[in-house]
Amino acid sequence: MKRKIQDDLKAAMKSGDKLRMMALRGVLSEISRLEKDVRRDPNDAEILQIIKRERAKREESLEFARKAARQDLIEQNETEGRILESYLPAAASPDEVRAEVAAAIAAGALQIGPIMKALRDKFGAGLDGKTASELAKEALAKK
Repeated sequence: MKRKIQDDLKAAMKSGDKLRMMALRGVLSEISRLEKDVRRDPNDAEILQIIKRERAKREESLEFARKAARQDLIEQNETEGRILESYLPAAASPDEVRAEVAAAIAAGALQIGPIMKALRDKFGAGLDGKTASELAKEALAKK
């Protein structure tokens, strides 16, 4: 996955796509930091977590840009978020998450921890933790 990001960065540099370059350089910088910390090449799951974190940073910046009514920053963060999103696996739909939460509760999980673990095991990187947590709390409140 790292090789693909590096190749995409080279293509963006050749085409002059500045937003794609900025987004991919940020991801590669975080990958390099992880490599130095763990002293090995990161696996794809770790790289996906880095990409998710970078996307979350763009979403947070987007909120601040909207509050400040900065259209230039809004467009930049939206574009970079879409670029990073393209490297992530398809997200699990809320209906799929609800069904899995119901199955976990039926199997005896009555606390949020075991339910979230079951969701992470099932969906992996395709799980939006915030949405999953909200749906699990909602289902547990009905219990």
